[in-house]
Amino acid sequence: MKTLYAGIRDCIVSLGDDISINELKLYVAFKKTRNIICAEIYNKYLIVQMHLNPETVGLVPGFIEDYTRKGHWGTGDLRVIIKTPEDFEKAKPLIDRAYNEN
Repeated sequence: MKTLYAGIRDCIVSLGDDISINELKLYVAFKKTRNIICAEIYNKYLIVQMHLNPETVGLVPGFIEDYTRKGHWGTGDLRVIIKTPEDFEKAKPLIDRAYNEN
């Protein structure tokens, strides 16, 4: 998971010079002027919360979920569960959107 998280971190940071990283106790926040992506790191998967409208994304149960009005750490209403490098590749367009739309 450390290697997978490092890849996600590098991908987000490479989007622009205006990205800063804030490592908190329970999650890591990536922000421009406000948080755009938050990552929670677990032993078998990563949870990435994105500041995107879930109604504009094709939801996939167990992978891409609407977390509007549900309790969670970090910022964002769109939750993506990443378990494999393939999941990360599928999530990259959403990461790009979160950066460009915020």
